[in-house]
Amino acid sequence: MILIVDPIKGEFEKSVKEYLKKHYPNDEFEVFSLDEGPETIESFTQKTIACSKLLEKIDELKKADAIVINCFADPCLFELRENLAVPVFGAGETTMHVAAMLGEFSVIGPGDNMISWTRIQAKEYGLFDKLISVKKIRFSVEDVIAGEEELYKATKEACTDAIDDGADAIILGCTGFTSIAERLKEEIWHEYQIPVLEPLLTTYSVARSLSVYHGKRGLFAGR
Repeated sequence: MILIVDPIKGEFEKSVKEYLKKHYPNDEFEVFSLDEGPETIESFTQKTIACSKLLEKIDELKKADAIVINCFADPCLFELRENLAVPVFGAGETTMHVAAMLGEFSVIGPGDNMISWTRIQAKEYGLFDKLISVKKIRFSVEDVIAGEEELYKATKEACTDAIDDGADAIILGCTGFTSIAERLKEEIWHEYQIPVLEPLLTTYSVARSLSVYHGKRGLFAGR
C-alpha cells in the first residue's frame, strides 16, 4: 500500500484521493496528514518543523509499502529514508528527474524564495545543468490550493515564458496545483506540444511502478 504523506496540518484525504483516482481508479492507497504542524511549507523553518512532526509519527509511516511526500520542497525526504525500510519518493526530486529525462526543464511556483530554493534543490539532486529557468508567480501556496482563475492565467503566462526560454518540459513547483493542472497540461500541449508535469501525479506514478528500495549502507545507513 502506498501512503501519500501530506507534511502539513489539514484535511486533504478527500481531494488527494479524488485527484489520483481520476487517473488510477482501481488503485488502493492511503493519505496521511499531520494533526500538528505548519499549514503550508514556504520556508526552511516550516520545512524543519514539518520534518520533526513526521519523525514523531514514524511508527505510523512504517506500515506503508512505499511513501510519497506530497510537497515539492521534499520535507524530511532523507530523514525518512534513513529511518524507514520502504522506498520514499519526494515530489520535488522525483519530478525533476522525470523532467530531466525529457530534456531541459523549467519550474514554476509560488513564493518570493521560489527561484533560489529551486536552484538549491536542483543542485542537491544533481540536475542543475538541466534546469533552464525558474518562474516565480506572485501567489501564496494557499492561493495555489484555491485555484482561482487569476492563478491559472498567471501560471499559463509563466509557462509560455518558460517555453520562450527553451524549456523541453515544465514542472509545476507545488503539489497544490492539482486544481488547475489538467486544464493547463491540455492547453499547453495543444498550443506548444510541451509537457507540463504535476508533481503529485508524476511521483505517485513512479512510486506505483517501481519495486526498489533505498540502500541501507552509505548515505542512508543512519550512523
